[in-house]
Amino acid sequence: MENNKHKKEFGLTTWAVNNRKTVYLLTMVIVIMGLGAYSSMPKENFPELQIPEIYVGIAYPGNSPEIIADKIADPIEKEIKSIDDVDEIKSTSINGYVTISTKFNFNVTAKDALQDVKDAVDKARAKKEFPSDLPVEPNIFELDMSQMAILNINLSGNYSTEQLNEYAEILEEKIEDLTEISEVDIRGVQEKEMKIELDRYKAEAVDVSFGTVEGAVNGENITMSGGEMEDGNTNRTIQIEGEFKSAAELESIIIKQDDYKPIYLKDVAKVSFADSDTTSYAREYGQTVVMLDVKKRGGENLLDASDKIMKILADVKSNHIIPSDIKVTVTNDQSDKTREMVANLENSIYFGILLVVSVLLFFLGIRNALFVGVAIPLSMLMSFLILNSMG
Repeated sequence: MENNKHKKEFGLTTWAVNNRKTVYLLTMVIVIMGLGAYSSMPKENFPELQIPEIYVGIAYPGNSPEIIADKIADPIEKEIKSIDDVDEIKSTSINGYVTISTKFNFNVTAKDALQDVKDAVDKARAKKEFPSDLPVEPNIFELDMSQMAILNINLSGNYSTEQLNEYAEILEEKIEDLTEISEVDIRGVQEKEMKIELDRYKAEAVDVSFGTVEGAVNGENITMSGGEMEDGNTNRTIQIEGEFKSAAELESIIIKQDDYKPIYLKDVAKVSFADSDTTSYAREYGQTVVMLDVKKRGGENLLDASDKIMKILADVKSNHIIPSDIKVTVTNDQSDKTREMVANLENSIYFGILLVVSVLLFFLGIRNALFVGVAIPLSMLMSFLILNSMG
């Protein structure tokens, strides 16, 4: 009896042995909540890291790479080098364009890095030797992994591009309603624009310039409020719509009042409604398609987003919202690789536990081996629970 009194004990172990039901209850809570935390934890192929890497793109058409490197790239690089915590600067000059990449230390936030590079570019442009005739403003942006498309949806069939675009807009609206999706972009569709081709000789004959035509078009193509009108006890808003809806309306405007007769736009110019300059192409196996780039919202589950999108595609086909003869395919689905990675992780956990239990079985016996085998997944579930609570 005297020996038992002075026997050393570990308090937590003694408490666990004396309160078995409480331990069983805590174990069940950890297992249930841990599994729930693991299933709800965001899973994606590209981790959302705020990488402090800034890109500068400057167009200077008609100039050789040597001139662009000397007049544009070198002055900007010199200013960027004066910024603290810059790790690496790279520039690539081609005919008419230069790209400058700047990598910062990770103790600098992407937002601060972007602002520092913008300030450096402004300082370089303020110098006298820097070209002042740039056609467009420099494009300065940060590397954002969350802006990468998680999948592409392609629409093709015996339809015009405009008809396919109408169905693509239906899918765009439905997919953007998902909480997991931040944006859907449509590619492969050209914007329409009104083209005015001024006949120089006819315009000079009646003393009409480009500015005259521009002023007349801007003055007519406008929608404005006409005030309010009382209709009994109701106030009605009057709106004057003057925006052009067809080429015929545009060519019928008066651009100048001559002494004898008005001069219409159609008298000096040819007006047409046609495709604007090509900004994107979409192809699948060489065939022209209308493509939707689906981008996920930060912090959301990629696998859930993919499953919901697939359900939307199945619903619009089964409900005949999209004709059955329109081929709808999904490409570059990042969820396939993510599912494979998650499956490999789970298999590694299973085989790891089995290997540990098998080794301990030979040295410590089945009882202790089972204790360790249970402790490993419990500790992992606890980790998932803690990580999920931390956001």
